[in-house]
Amino acid sequence: MRGRQISMNKAIFWDLLGTLGGDSRTLINQNFNFFKDTIPALKKAAQSHYLNIIITNQSHISHGRITMAEYTDALESLINELEKNDIQITDVYTCPHARKDNCDCKKPQPTFVNEALKKYDLNPSKCFVVGDSGKNDMMLAKNAGINSVLLLTGEGIDSLTKYRHLWSETKPTFIAENSLDAINKIHMYADGDSSDS
Repeated sequence: MRGRQISMNKAIFWDLLGTLGGDSRTLINQNFNFFKDTIPALKKAAQSHYLNIIITNQSHISHGRITMAEYTDALESLINELEKNDIQITDVYTCPHARKDNCDCKKPQPTFVNEALKKYDLNPSKCFVVGDSGKNDMMLAKNAGINSVLLLTGEGIDSLTKYRHLWSETKPTFIAENSLDAINKIHMYADGDSSDS
């Protein structure tokens, strides 16, 4: 029994749209599909004892393009699809608000990350935010004090070019082509930390 008690004190905070599938305009109850690298990436993260946690801004709800009930049903279907591939999502944090709502949970505010760090007893130095948005995901990582990976999927390339001024005060720990490339680089980063100790 003792050998099975693996410490799960690290997590990857995944963005959803533009990172695991779709893009920022996607309504997940209509036209969302996981990218081909998503399933292997989530599996590899779990095999390396990272908790897979999703943090997503869903302002489509506030704007009335999708109801909360429709979103919840679609999200459950996505989670079920992942479970059929032997992938467990530990938690999903959703901000349904638009900027005009002045909430305290919308990325890049660190509310959800801070909540998860406490809830799951996570070590911030072993956690990563992985996403395609500099102004939301990379700034979220900065505000939460954890590492970050910018993906070149979704709006990742635009984040590095025409939107770079919106997050000029920080930079990602590293840049990856896609979610699987991100996991591979996280492995290399973690191995480097281990070899230095």
